[in-house]
Amino acid sequence: MQAFLSRTPVFMSLLALVVLATVGLIIFAPALAILPVGGAVFLWWVCRQPLRTLTLAVFAAAVTVDLVPEVPYEGEWKSPLYFPGKLLFTVPGMSLPLIDLAVVGLIGLMVYRRAMGIKIDPPPLPIPRPLVLALLVLPATILWLQVWGIVINGGVARVAKVQWHQMLAIPLMVMLFNAALRGPKDFHTLGRIIVTACCTKAFLGAWFIVMIARPRGLYHEYATTHADSMLYVTGLACVIWSWMEEPTRKHFWRMVVVCAIIFMGMHYNDRRIAYASFQLVLIFGYFVSPWSGMKRKLTRIALLLSPIIPFYIAVGWKNPSGIFGPVGTIKSMLVGENLAKGQMDYRDIENFDVVHTWNRNPILGTGWGHTFDEILKLPDISHAFADYLYHPHNSVLGMFAFGGVVGFSGLWLWIPVGVFLAVRAYHRAHEPMQRAGGLVALSVFVVYTQQCFGDMASISWMGSVLSAMAVTCASKLAVVTNAWPSALEARKEFSVPENSSSPAGNLV
Repeated sequence: MQAFLSRTPVFMSLLALVVLATVGLIIFAPALAILPVGGAVFLWWVCRQPLRTLTLAVFAAAVTVDLVPEVPYEGEWKSPLYFPGKLLFTVPGMSLPLIDLAVVGLIGLMVYRRAMGIKIDPPPLPIPRPLVLALLVLPATILWLQVWGIVINGGVARVAKVQWHQMLAIPLMVMLFNAALRGPKDFHTLGRIIVTACCTKAFLGAWFIVMIARPRGLYHEYATTHADSMLYVTGLACVIWSWMEEPTRKHFWRMVVVCAIIFMGMHYNDRRIAYASFQLVLIFGYFVSPWSGMKRKLTRIALLLSPIIPFYIAVGWKNPSGIFGPVGTIKSMLVGENLAKGQMDYRDIENFDVVHTWNRNPILGTGWGHTFDEILKLPDISHAFADYLYHPHNSVLGMFAFGGVVGFSGLWLWIPVGVFLAVRAYHRAHEPMQRAGGLVALSVFVVYTQQCFGDMASISWMGSVLSAMAVTCASKLAVVTNAWPSALEARKEFSVPENSSSPAGNLV
């Protein structure tokens, strides 16, 4: 890009364009006259930066700023991160948010540098072929459901875009992340970004509830957003698996401090699915990990406590408060809040309706742009969510209803492939940082699928960003550890020898 800009005809043409734009704005909109010069300077700066720096900046912004489309703080407070979140996720007057433009623009910059032979960025590791195929199947399935639902079955195109937009961004993000990141050497940086974002949102959520909502006598169902549950559990996974893979005193106390802050954020955000996801992450990590000394110690402690667990559950089931609060959380998810009153929960009614919709066409579904059937009438929540009949809370059942077995398989294929690569690479990794990275990637897949099943993760930017990064990390780890045999030559070029004297790393 520098070579392109340095060519005299090109440079003079761009300079003339900037001058004309500046003069025009001085005449018609003086307050905006600085934009052409500022934009030109920013473009020049971007073109000189490594792709890794720019991509990590986009990732850090995406997981840290307010998720404005999901109405943070229930619209009662605009935090210091609200305005950058509005710029990143909802640009007024534009059909595509800034995060889309950033991802596509950086991919374009990457393609241009490769085509021109510019050596700013190192060559990326190859992506294992099964993952490439799965990521190609995803947009192909989205396109098919668009044709099937809109063109053939007459769905609503405006709503259809919202149904698939964030899922379509996943393969593009994987392409960008794979080109920008160096591999396991960047796990440490990614872990720090995630943990910093968790702590930032935890403190902001606590401030909102304690200093703003409670003094006004207001009750809120959540503090930041529902999707931040995925971020919180991912942050917990970063510090816990780092300590489990390298159980030093430093890692232990860092885990204690970070977990305390994140649990504070989870408490004030008050999402039951966060605790359920965290429990599943621990269960999956336990069964995947080998029998290390730490795992044996924890298992012995669990066996010693096992006789009192049934009594704890029995007492907590009848009195789910205080120290028995976790039992109450599990009970509310299994039994439902209104069942004792002889009524079905909103989610139960919705799930029944969505399953009925799927039964009408179990193979191909309805396609995008259609509502699910209201066999049982739901409470009207259009005042808060106008298109609620197009977006069931259970995204998994929604994929079956809109895509049938064929559509769901195409939309979901990349997840089992990512899980396979993460687990296979984990067992072939030797350095603690690599092994912890494999477990964190697996944790993200668990969290994302759990959130899809419980709370519309398929249309959430947080889910797309975190899962795309997890797929990329699993892919690179599989290549470096030779978990995918076809990447043997790439492993010889990029991996660190097993007998290397380099210090072991960690995720945060």
